[in-house]
Amino acid sequence: MSRWLAAFATGAWLWSAAGARGGQAVLPADTIFTGRFITLDDARPDAEAIATRAGRIVAVGTRTEIEGFRGASTRVVSVPGVAVPGLADAHAHPQSFGAQLESLDLHGLSKDAILARVAERARRAPAGEWIRGTGWDQGYWQPPEFPSSADLDRVAPNHPVLLDRIDEHAIWVNSAALRVAGVSAATPDPAGGKIRKDVAGKPTGILLDRAASLVARVVPPPTTVQSERRLRAALAQYVAWGLTSVHDAEASRGTIALYRKLLAEGQLPIRIYVMANSRGDLLAETLANGPEIGLGDGRLTIRSFKIVLDGALGSRGAQLAEPYADAPGERGLETATDNVFRDLIRSASARGFQVSAHAIGDLAVRRALDGFEASGPDVRARRFRVEHASIVSPRDRPRFAALGVIASMQPMFVGEYSRWADARVGASRASWVLPIKSMLDAGASVPFGTDYPAADSGDPVLNLFAAVTRRGWDGQPAAGWHTSERVDVMTALRSLTIAPAFAAFEEKDLGALTVGRYADFTVLSDDPRRVDADALRTLRVRMTVVGGRVVY
Repeated sequence: MSRWLAAFATGAWLWSAAGARGGQAVLPADTIFTGRFITLDDARPDAEAIATRAGRIVAVGTRTEIEGFRGASTRVVSVPGVAVPGLADAHAHPQSFGAQLESLDLHGLSKDAILARVAERARRAPAGEWIRGTGWDQGYWQPPEFPSSADLDRVAPNHPVLLDRIDEHAIWVNSAALRVAGVSAATPDPAGGKIRKDVAGKPTGILLDRAASLVARVVPPPTTVQSERRLRAALAQYVAWGLTSVHDAEASRGTIALYRKLLAEGQLPIRIYVMANSRGDLLAETLANGPEIGLGDGRLTIRSFKIVLDGALGSRGAQLAEPYADAPGERGLETATDNVFRDLIRSASARGFQVSAHAIGDLAVRRALDGFEASGPDVRARRFRVEHASIVSPRDRPRFAALGVIASMQPMFVGEYSRWADARVGASRASWVLPIKSMLDAGASVPFGTDYPAADSGDPVLNLFAAVTRRGWDGQPAAGWHTSERVDVMTALRSLTIAPAFAAFEEKDLGALTVGRYADFTVLSDDPRRVDADALRTLRVRMTVVGGRVVY
């Protein structure tokens, strides 16, 4: 970035074509994009044209101003809609998404519909082959209760079945899978996990958080070829959704290796900000390498570690200070101790890494803030992150701004939470759930993500709609859910662009359409400022541009 700043400072690159009209020479642009642009630059919020060179913006202005940057070889591209700065997903799981594309998609289905899909797959699959699926949510069912292994046994007795809950913090398995894994009434709960059992002590087929690994570890792992195919499929969908940047929330060694491979081959279509898995050998390897920033013209950065402090709200694994309203004997799970968490903060900070803590319940959020606060006077500069912050006590909300801790939140969860969260936590805490506007009002930086496939959708346009309307991907509930936490469309747009860039230390390169930043933008079918809030979810992506190159 310093080379670019120096170039701009010496006048080698000009802000607009005014210099050309005054007789000064300007270097021609590689590409000029013409149309309508929402820049998110307060000095010039709207523009008619953008000139780019070597992947960055060299001029923003009217068509007349930018005409001075046209050279003999300059391409001129007409933008088929309204362009906004490149949309980002500040919390996603690309490899899991790719795997879902090859497994049973169970999002939004009734239990009967899920069992029908499993039965159909079992009829076609060879005996003994694993059947996988993701996205089930008992919140759609009546009554909204956990299913059992017996349900799956009836439709797939000869295949081990493993179905991930929508939040990826619980699995539903059949008896065959339990047998292969050796899980029985005598199997104890692992630390940070729970095997749900019936009154006789027999496993019900639901395993929460770390207990899921008891079964997952016996599932044949994908080959490298399969993993690459899945990752490529996820990346292709991201660009179709208009995403130019994705924060991979807990990448494995294998996934990081695939990012490097795709980057070397020129096949990484978007920018990836990696939160490395903080368990096992990958932690030591990544610490030894140190932060890797802006590889491949800013396409890949490995600068953060992810640690999971609790489970998920839907499976009652989120760690609460007081018991669940619908399960008075439960307060959730501690999936990482404070000592482990603080050790990671110390080791990561010493090497210049950010720490991103998954914390959904109010107690887990408080533990995250306490751990970050204890790290010392440089806490603000480290831009620590709380991933999800789904339940935040009013007393803890000001601490985010005071400590400079980022609240990485997912408006997409509003659909899921509206189905059952009021019953889960009770009326007195319901207003603490997904308090996006309250967090912004308290001064926190709030980048938006989806957590997909651990959510109803990964579409950033639907994420925008959810933030503005407090309604899910399907438009429900029609009246919105806890609507005092709605935000206006421009605030939401900034949380999909500027805030993710800041959360990744990339605010000088991404987040707005200004001179010097990368030429990343998303072209929508209409101006989100001009359409009715209800119509936001009907916006379509017409074009995705990354580094001045049309990738969709």
